[in-house]
Amino acid sequence: MRPYGLVLAGGGAKGAYQIGAWKAMREIGVEIEMIAGVSIGAINGALIAQGDFDRTVELWSNIEVKDGIQMEAQLKAPENLFSFSNLPQIFHEIIKNGGVDVTPARNLVAQYVDEEKVRASGIPLGLVTFQLSSMKPVELFVEEMQDGLLVDYLMLSARFPGLHNQSPDGAKYLDGGIYDNAPVRMLRQRGINRFIVVDISNMKGIGHKDDLSCADIIYIRPNDPKELGESFEFDKPMTEKRMRMGYLDAKKAFGFLRGQNYYFQPKEYRLMQQKYGYKAVSELEILAAQYGVERLTVYTHHKFMRALLAAEEAAETERKEMTENPILKVAKPIFERASEELVKKIRKPRKYGKLSEAGAALELFRSARKRTVVQKTEE
Repeated sequence: MRPYGLVLAGGGAKGAYQIGAWKAMREIGVEIEMIAGVSIGAINGALIAQGDFDRTVELWSNIEVKDGIQMEAQLKAPENLFSFSNLPQIFHEIIKNGGVDVTPARNLVAQYVDEEKVRASGIPLGLVTFQLSSMKPVELFVEEMQDGLLVDYLMLSARFPGLHNQSPDGAKYLDGGIYDNAPVRMLRQRGINRFIVVDISNMKGIGHKDDLSCADIIYIRPNDPKELGESFEFDKPMTEKRMRMGYLDAKKAFGFLRGQNYYFQPKEYRLMQQKYGYKAVSELEILAAQYGVERLTVYTHHKFMRALLAAEEAAETERKEMTENPILKVAKPIFERASEELVKKIRKPRKYGKLSEAGAALELFRSARKRTVVQKTEE
C-alpha cells in the first residue's frame, strides 16, 4: 500500500476518536509518511510518529480533567472543564493568574511524548499555532524547532482561551485551529498528495480548498459530529465510545465496512440493498436511529433487522403503557372534545411516516421470520 500523509484536526477530548482511527489503520496496514496536526491533533500526531500505540491507549483511557489542570478549588463539574457550572472558577483563575494553570497537562504530555523518538521516527511532524502579537499563524515542522522545545510547541498549538499561556519566547499564542483546523496545505507544500484527514471538529468539514485539488483523500469523520460530545469532556465511558467510533469509521472509510450511520459487513450490506432496494436500506438506518438501535457495532443483515424489530416492539409497548396511564385516561375526555381531524391524528398515527419503504422491508423480514418458525415447527 502506498503511504499517506496524515492530517489530524483539533478538538480536545474528542481526540480519542483519532486514536481509534489509528488502531484501525494499524490493522489495515496503512503506512504514514508525514503528519500535520493542530491542538490535540498535534499531540496525537507526536504519539503516532513515535509509534507507542499501547502507551497512547493507556494515556487516553485514564486521562481526566483533574490530571491536566491545577486550581485552588475542586471543580463543580469535574468531567467537563468548560461546563457552565465551572465558569465562575475559571473566571477567577483568569483574573488572578491569567488563566487556568495547565502545568500538569504539560507534564503529562512530556511523560508520554518522547522528542528523541519523534525526531528519529523518519516521519516528519508539523503543527500549527497562532501568535497573537503578530496576528499570524505559526506553522512548524519538528526539524525547524530547537531541540527540547517540542512539548512547548505542542502545548502552544493546543492553547485554548482561558488556559494559562506558556511559551518559550514569552509571546502569547492561541490554538492553531482558529487559523486552520485541518492543515492539509502544510503537507501539500512538501509534495504529499495522498491524505488521510481525521476530522473531529464541529464545523461542516474541510470544504473545497485549493489545497485539495487533484489530491487523493481518505476523509474520516463521524456521520454526526455531535456524538463526539464536548471538547473538554474527559469522561471514561465517552472516551471509550469515541475510540470505538473512530475505529469503525476508519474501517468504513477504507472500505472494510459499509453503511451510512450504521456499520455492516460489505457482503451483508450488498445483500440488504439487493433484497430491499437502496432507498429502503437508507430509510432502515434512519428508522434504527429514531428507535435508538445500538450504533457502534458491526451488523449482519439478520442481526440488524432483528435489532430493529425488537426496538420497534419496545417502542410499541411503551406507547401502550403510556396510553393506559391514569393521567392520560383523565385527559381522554379532552381529546374526545377536540375536532374529529385532530382525534384521527392522535389515535391513528402513521407508523412509519415518510419511511414507507423501510416499513415495507421490515414487514417483509417479519413475514419471512414467521414462515421460518412455522417450517421448523412442522418439521
